[in-house]
Amino acid sequence: MNKNYRKECGFTLVELLVVIVIIGVLAGITFSGANYLLGAQEEKQAASQIEALSLALDQYRSEMGTYPRTEELTNPDDDFAKGVFLYRALLGVVDSNGDDIDKEERGKSFLPGDSITLGIQDGNRNEVSSLSDDEISGGSPPEVFPMDPWFEPYIYEYPRKDGHKGFLLFSKGPDGEASVFNQELTSTPEKELIDEDNIPPSEPGKW
Repeated sequence: MNKNYRKECGFTLVELLVVIVIIGVLAGITFSGANYLLGAQEEKQAASQIEALSLALDQYRSEMGTYPRTEELTNPDDDFAKGVFLYRALLGVVDSNGDDIDKEERGKSFLPGDSITLGIQDGNRNEVSSLSDDEISGGSPPEVFPMDPWFEPYIYEYPRKDGHKGFLLFSKGPDGEASVFNQELTSTPEKELIDEDNIPPSEPGKW
């Protein structure tokens, strides 16, 4: 009687395997859900920061008469150089062409407080950075740039090489890739797979 009771209370190998499979499925669902929520949060953050930068650029143009111009930069095709220029122009330490402004002649900063994440290049990788009040109010600040949630600079360009009016401002999204348009477009371009995760989804080709 006791032997039979012990047999009935045990787990068979099949039952253990079923339990393990169920635990694996539940863990996979939880992991996928967490990744989805994290991705959605990052996309929302990027969209919010782009909106804040866009408002700052419109305020800049309202007072300065033009958006910060990238065509006169030493490296007009370098996304990092343009990001650094964008930050410095909105901070008020360089003019719309990228030339330094004397401390005594600097105007106000157009940057929207702490709503923008700053990044800095450290070798082959980018890291989150912050500036002290002395660095901001002193000479030229370190080469920081507005950085998206995937540790890449927001892409900024004005005037746009594709011929569209206004400025170009977007994130390449999680894959860090996007189409490039270096000449004026004569028709609406075809959206490539690498552009599916761009933020906003209409850039850089105004599809």
